[in-house]
Amino acid sequence: MVIYNIFFVLFLPLIAVFVLFSSTTEYRKEFFYKLSERLAVYKLSHRNLKTTLWIHCASLGEIRAVEPILDGFGDKYYIVLTSTTKSGRDYAQKLQKADFVALLPLDIFPFMCKAFNVIKPDMLILVETELWVTMLYTAARKNIKIITINGRMSTKSFKAYKRLKFFWSRFTKLINVVMARNKDDADRFAFLTGGKSEIVISGNIKYDRNFTLNSRKEDFSLRKEDFVFTAGSTKEGEEEIIADVYNKITPRFSKIKFFLAPRHLSRVKTVMEILKGKCIKYSLFSEGDFNSKFILIDVFGKLQSVYSVSDVCYVGGSLVNGGGQNPIEPAAYAKPVLFGRNMNNFKTESEILLRYGGALIVENTSDLADSIKKFISDKKFLEDTGRNALKAIESQNGAVSFTIKKIKESLDA
Repeated sequence: MVIYNIFFVLFLPLIAVFVLFSSTTEYRKEFFYKLSERLAVYKLSHRNLKTTLWIHCASLGEIRAVEPILDGFGDKYYIVLTSTTKSGRDYAQKLQKADFVALLPLDIFPFMCKAFNVIKPDMLILVETELWVTMLYTAARKNIKIITINGRMSTKSFKAYKRLKFFWSRFTKLINVVMARNKDDADRFAFLTGGKSEIVISGNIKYDRNFTLNSRKEDFSLRKEDFVFTAGSTKEGEEEIIADVYNKITPRFSKIKFFLAPRHLSRVKTVMEILKGKCIKYSLFSEGDFNSKFILIDVFGKLQSVYSVSDVCYVGGSLVNGGGQNPIEPAAYAKPVLFGRNMNNFKTESEILLRYGGALIVENTSDLADSIKKFISDKKFLEDTGRNALKAIESQNGAVSFTIKKIKESLDA
C-alpha cells in the first residue's frame, strides 16, 4: 500500500504536465473541475443520525444504473454519492437523489483518510469494477463494510488483474460481499478475492432502470416518415464504417437520418474530419440544427434520448477490438440492436438479446448496410425485432430488489 501511494504521488506531476500541454480542452476541464473535492474538501449537511451509505460510481453510466437503487432506499439512509468523472458528478447533482454529491478524492492515504473521517460511512458500496487500493484499505482499517454491487469484470480487465493477483488479492479480499452480474463475473471476483469474500449472483441492475422518456421525433426536427439510424458509443475505426454505410444507403433511401455518437467527446474533431473526407454534410447536435441527414452528437447525456426516437441502433466498440458497449439502453426502448462480434465486455447482455431475437450480429460495412436496408423494407421484421429486444430486457428484471435486500441484510449482520 505504501509503495502504491508513492507511485501515485510520483505519477501525478506527469499527469498534470500531460493535461496542461494537451491540445484537448476536455482533459483540462476534467482535471481542474472542483479540484478541492479531489483533495477531500467536503462539507456534508446534517445527517440526523441516519445510517450513512457511501456509494461510489465510475462515471455517468454507473450513476444512471444506481438510480433505481437510490429510489429503493427512500429517505431511510443518508446517501453520499461520488463519481470519478465530471460528467458523472454533474448528472448525480442534477438527480437530487443523494444527500451529498462529490468527486472521488485522489486515492492517496491522507486524502482518502480525510474523506472517510468526514463522511463516516457505515457501508461503502462500490459499483461494478471500482477497485481503488487506498479506498479499500482505509475502509477495512476503519472496520467499514464493503460491498460491490453489479460486479463486472470483463475478460480484458480480468487478464490484467490476474497478472498482478499477488498485489490485487491483498485488497480485493477486503470486500465483504460481491454481488456479481453473472456467473462469469462471479468466478473472476472469486478468483481475485481468494475465497475471502462472499460472492453472489444478483443479475444486472441496468436492466431495471426506468427507461421512460418524453422525447418525441419532433424534438429533433424528425418527421413521422423519417427512418432514424443511430450509432452509439463508436470507437476509432468505426466512424469510417458508419460513414461508408451512410453513403451506401442514402442514394436509395431519401428519408433516412443518421445520428452518430463517439464514445469519447475528445474524438469529435477527428470524426468531423472523417465525415468531411467522406464528403458527408453533417450538423452538430450542440448547434440544434437537425435538418441535416447526418447529425454528429457532440454533447454528453443525449444518446439515450436519441435512442428512444430511433428505429434501429448500432452499439459501438463491437466491429473493432473495443469489447463492445452496453446494448441494454436501445433494447429497453424496443429498438432492434445491431453489433459486431466483439462484445466481450457485454457478453451476457448480447447473448440474451440474440437468444430472444432482439439483435443481429453484423460483420462489416456491407453487412451493416444490408441489415439496415432489411429493417427499412420490412416493417414487420422491424417491429418484431424491437419487441423481442424489449422482451429480452424484461426477462432480466429483479436485480435491483435483490441488491437492495442484500445491502440491508449486510447492514444488519
